[in-house]
Order: sequence, then structure tokens, then C-alpha cells
Amino acid sequence: MPVKYVRYAREMGPAWIISAVACGPATLASVAIAGASYGYQLLWVVILSAVFGTTAQYLAARVGILEGQGIIAATEKHLGKRWAWVLTVDALLATWLAAMVLMSALSGITSLVTGVDTPFWGMLYGILISVFLVRKGYRKFETLCKILVFFVVACFVATLFMAELSLPGIVQGLRPNLPGGLNAAMMMAAIMGGAVHVTIIGMHTYNTNARGWKQSELSLARFDTFTSMGLALGLYSVAIFLVAAAVLHPNGIAVTSATDAALALRPFLGDNAMKIFMIGLWCATLTTLSPTFMAGAYFISDKMGWELDVRDKRFAAAIIAGCLVSMLGPFVKGGFFLLLPLMLALGLTGTPLIIAIILYLLNRSDVSLRNSALLNLMGGLTLLVTSFLAVRFLLTKIGIA
Repeated sequence: MPVKYVRYAREMGPAWIISAVACGPATLASVAIAGASYGYQLLWVVILSAVFGTTAQYLAARVGILEGQGIIAATEKHLGKRWAWVLTVDALLATWLAAMVLMSALSGITSLVTGVDTPFWGMLYGILISVFLVRKGYRKFETLCKILVFFVVACFVATLFMAELSLPGIVQGLRPNLPGGLNAAMMMAAIMGGAVHVTIIGMHTYNTNARGWKQSELSLARFDTFTSMGLALGLYSVAIFLVAAAVLHPNGIAVTSATDAALALRPFLGDNAMKIFMIGLWCATLTTLSPTFMAGAYFISDKMGWELDVRDKRFAAAIIAGCLVSMLGPFVKGGFFLLLPLMLALGLTGTPLIIAIILYLLNRSDVSLRNSALLNLMGGLTLLVTSFLAVRFLLTKIGIA
């Protein structure tokens, strides 16, 4: 490996925070349900989600690096306060909706594991997480959780070698197709929303900016994004999807809960599948929820002109506000595993706006380094496909399509 890439591997990081969020329970639920329900038909969407997720995050990194500030402040600087407010509200609504559903999932998983079924788990977690975030006491625990999550991903990858994959089915799944019905439209939007979501796109502008990366680090940012979103998230999504398509779909197992999804690991883990799956799902939820609270605080504080640091009491208060909102999640009726894809599909509807703004910011006449034609092409395709899937989901939801 060239010396340059050895240094990149040592210095990368911001996009891996985003990848840890994207490799969460909502993406797991979406691809598992899609594979179990439609077999290999939606494989093309899973692959495109990794490609477009990588594109969106690299564009976000360029904004953070070239502007030297977050997306909200950059929008206000170049497009005015009105658009900054629109983007703030858009991003905050999607982020807090995600926080509510994720807290519902965390509470639901805890209820399954402990046998104590109560929505008040959310209040306990909300208090603990807010204290950890404000005091920065969560990082070592988060590292442990990520190790366990990677272990579960490794189990899915290992199961691939034990599952009877259908090569003709895989080849056919690579061909774009649009299964009819609300469920199919929602699953396609959810799969795309797991990788291309306003929350993680916006948050990445703050991550790269916090690192102090300059224009000379753009190649590092590209390597960081490609390895985390393109490779890690891509492997995560494709492995889970193929296992579900190969193991669950042929047996007619309709995934409606976490216990159904855990059956996919039985060929590799046997009777231990349920325990390990639940541990991984719990860890994935916790490590996704914490950065979600941080993202909401970034959006609010950046718009209000506050310091983007937990040492600022106003920033800390914004984190706590997100925690309080999330506590309502466990009281919402409905199985959390099915709510996770719905959350991503709804979040996708707010994503085209931030992609369009980012493309505008990176193609201004006075920008220090404008996008290449290839990057604009990929960004344009990302905008087009995400808009199409979001609109199709909304039209199907209201009974038009």
C-alpha cells in the first residue's frame, strides 16, 4: 500500500462517524424486510444507496472544508436567512423524528431482553444519554458497542457463505424495477434514506469542519468517505439484504419484528442467533441515537450562532431538548421494527433540499474549488433518484400512485 494511503488510513475519521450512524437499526430493518419480502428484486436499490450515500457525504465534506463552517451557516451566508431557516426546520424535523423512532426501538429492545415491557425505558435512556453526551462520557462505551455491531455484521457476512444464494436472482436484482404497492415504495425510499439522509449529510459538514481539514485534505476526505460509506456501509447493507433474500424469502418468512429478522442468522449461529442479534441491534441503536442528538444540536446552534461545543450551555441545552423529544417515541403505538423503515422513508422526503443547496454552494462562481463534471453528474443523479423515490413514496402513501 502506498505511503499516502497508510497516512490516510491513520488520519481518517469523520465519515466513519457517519457510517456508524448509517449502519444502524433502521438500515438493518429496511434491507432485512426488503430482502425477506421481495427476494433479490431490490438489490439495485441497496447498491445505489451505497453509491449515492458516498456521493452525498463527499459533497457534504467539501462544503465543510471549503466553506470552513457548517451547512446552516453556509446556507445563510450565500442564500440568506430564509433558506437557512427552511433548511434548519427541514433537518431538525427529520432528525428529531429519527430520534423518537430510535428511542422507541431502544426501549422496545430492552423490553424484549428484560421482559419488562414499559415505554418508560425511554425516559431512563434519555436521561443517561444526555448526561453522557454533555459530559463526553459516552465515547469508550460507544467504542465497545461498535465492536459488537461489527461482530453482528461479520455474522451476516459469514452467513452469506452458508446461504444458498441464487446467481440468476442476484443478476436479475441488479436490473432496476419498480414493484407496485405502498410497501414496495416505502421500502425503496427507506433503503435509500438509510444512506442518503438529511441528518447525516448535514452532520458531516460539521464533522469535517471540526477536524480543521483544509482544501489540501480533500483527497483524504474522499478516501475517508469512500472506505466508510462505499465499502463499510455497502458491505453492511448488501450482506444483510442477500442473507434475508436467500434465507428468509424462500421460506416465506415475512419480517415484522426483530425476532423474525434474527432467524436469518440461524444457519451460522444456531440457537444463539437471537441473543447475538439482539445485542447487536441494541448496540446499533444506541450508537446511532447518540450522534442523532448531536446532529440536532448542531443544526439549532449553528442557526442561532452559538458555539458548537458541549461546553456552551446553550449547545448542551439543545442536546437535552433532543433527548426530551425522543422520550415521546416509546409512547407511539406500533412495532418499532416496522417504524424504522417508515422513519427513513419520511426522512428521505426532506433530503433533496439539502442536496440541491450543497450542489449550489459547490458550483458558485466565487467558490475556491468548483465541482468536477463527474462529481456534478453523480450529485445530480443522487438528487434525481432521491427525489423520485421520495415523491413516489408520498404519492403512493396518499393513494395517487
